[in-house]
Formats: sequence, C-alpha cells, structure tokens
Amino acid sequence: MRKVWAYVFVTTREPRKVVQSIRKIKGVVKADALFGTPDVIALVEGSDIGTMDAVIDKIALVPKVQVTDSKAARWIQ
Repeated sequence: MRKVWAYVFVTTREPRKVVQSIRKIKGVVKADALFGTPDVIALVEGSDIGTMDAVIDKIALVPKVQVTDSKAARWIQ
C-alpha cells in the first residue's frame, strides 16, 4: 500500500518550541525550523488522505502555531 505525503509550512513566532512539539506527533516524518518564511517545515505521511489530513490538523492545534499551509506531494520516478 502506498502512503500519501504532504509538506506542511508553519508560521510561528517560536519555531524552536513548535518544532519540538510537531516532532512528537505520530505521522510527522521530519520537522525543521527554517531561516525566513515559513518558519517551520514538516513532512507528514498517512495511509490515505484522511489520516494524513488528521496529522495536519494536529499540527495546526500546536500552541504558538499561527498559520499552516500544506501541499500534498506525490512520488515521481
């Protein structure tokens, strides 16, 4: 079964705290703080669109997250 992926871009005033919280969410593959905009990027996965979307919803609920923007990705060979 193929998994679905998305990149989640996060705006926050506290990237360190937000990254530490996001990394604890099941379904987050990787999360890093960036220089510039956006402040944080996370790679999330799910077994289908619904489970992937649920991970994105959890990121949006992290304290100090102001805005999220997500882009679904697909693997191209």
